[in-house]
Amino acid sequence: MSKFELNDWVLLTSQKGKNWLVRVEDAPYSSHLGGIQLRDVIGKEEGDWLMTSKGARLMLFRPSLQDYIFAMKRRTQIIYPKDLSAMIFYGDIYPGCVVIETGIGSGALSLALLRAMCGGGKLISIEKRAEFASDARENITRFFGAPVENHEIIVADIQNACLSVQADRIFVDLPEPWQAVGNLSSMLRMGGLLVSLSPNVGQIQLTQRQLLANGFGDIVHFELLRRDWKVDRLRARPFDRMVAHTGFITVAKRVSADRGEPVESDSGTEDFAGSVEEGEDGVGC
Repeated sequence: MSKFELNDWVLLTSQKGKNWLVRVEDAPYSSHLGGIQLRDVIGKEEGDWLMTSKGARLMLFRPSLQDYIFAMKRRTQIIYPKDLSAMIFYGDIYPGCVVIETGIGSGALSLALLRAMCGGGKLISIEKRAEFASDARENITRFFGAPVENHEIIVADIQNACLSVQADRIFVDLPEPWQAVGNLSSMLRMGGLLVSLSPNVGQIQLTQRQLLANGFGDIVHFELLRRDWKVDRLRARPFDRMVAHTGFITVAKRVSADRGEPVESDSGTEDFAGSVEEGEDGVGC
């Protein structure tokens, strides 16, 4: 990676792990650890450090996508990285695919999708509220440094929207996703994947019914819990607090109508992920 230049993003990190995300400019910057001149970052490399006016060291890093998402302007709750990463993986995003996203919020999912698409294909984000669409567009442009050519934002209600597109993947982050399933089913190609995130059990129950009624099969629902560990020279133990339930992820496949009643998975994630510990019938274990 090249050295820091004017207008680059830089993540200032204290020795205790406190972070500040700022632009490199000809201006001072101060915190409780003291002040620095941001112009002194110019020419430094990632991993270098600056000394503050109070004698504290601030390490210099380029921000990861996670760093940016937690620091960006937002009016809505963002999708946590543990859920974002799973949605991208189980949604099987690849360069060149056509993706519809409903409920752009602050743009966190859009950013993750665009990174995974590597500049290819097209992402169509549909957002009902104009102010959310505006915030997301600003956040996305600031992260990439310019408007993204393969991204289109449409201000509309997905329940009534009509798009002449056959998407490979559809991502849903709505309070009532079941209300949108019927309309979205016509926009997803056969074999395409629909991925939805909902915080409550009641939401995924209602979504399940509508998925089955609108030509979806191989439906699975799961949640992810993250527990960090504290490791030092003398001990290793889990932290007292963890990021537990944040939402249920639903993954469903669009199936042909002439198959009759879509196949419903009986055992959730185990069926979806495949059995990798079944001896002769496994795949690699």
